[in-house]
Amino acid sequence: MLAEFKDWFLNGGGYFGDHVELQYDELRNLHLRVAEGQQVHSGSCIVSCPHALTLSHLNIRQGGSASLSVSSLNLLRFFLIEQYHLGEQSFWWPYIRILPDPSSEHPFDTPLYYTDDDLKWIQGTSLEHSRRKMEAMWKEEHAEGLQKLFPSDSSHYPWSVPADLSALTSQLNMQEIVQVGCDSHMLKELRQ
Repeated sequence: MLAEFKDWFLNGGGYFGDHVELQYDELRNLHLRVAEGQQVHSGSCIVSCPHALTLSHLNIRQGGSASLSVSSLNLLRFFLIEQYHLGEQSFWWPYIRILPDPSSEHPFDTPLYYTDDDLKWIQGTSLEHSRRKMEAMWKEEHAEGLQKLFPSDSSHYPWSVPADLSALTSQLNMQEIVQVGCDSHMLKELRQ
């Protein structure tokens, strides 16, 4: 999995400095670290990623009036869901595969994914209030995206459980993705 990602990244024009190495573990997922016996000096290029390899709204805003009426962040969320469901057919699959597995029992440690036992500890705190506020905001953004992107049929992107959708784009964690039944052709219309 890591080798596949590294090959995809390098073949796509990406660069990793010789003084760093790509690592993967369950705790930190994909990360870079200084290679054994190496030092990183000021001005060193550690990593470089060409635009073509970035998972960005700029890669999907190539047309479609509906896509222009949705925020870039929300559009990227739906695009990532689509790409996840495309699996190996997705250009970004080598990268998507190394993200935290949203189907695992506890894929994320964010408050929206706290267990019922954990939620008891935040009752009556500002964190509980913030959690509810963020969940409501993300559900609203999700509903707005469905209405604007798929006005005739939004059943392919249901809101199944509370999902920390901001993490899709800030950390590119895919919390909600495995809980939706996505038709991978839905967003293709926006790019034509």
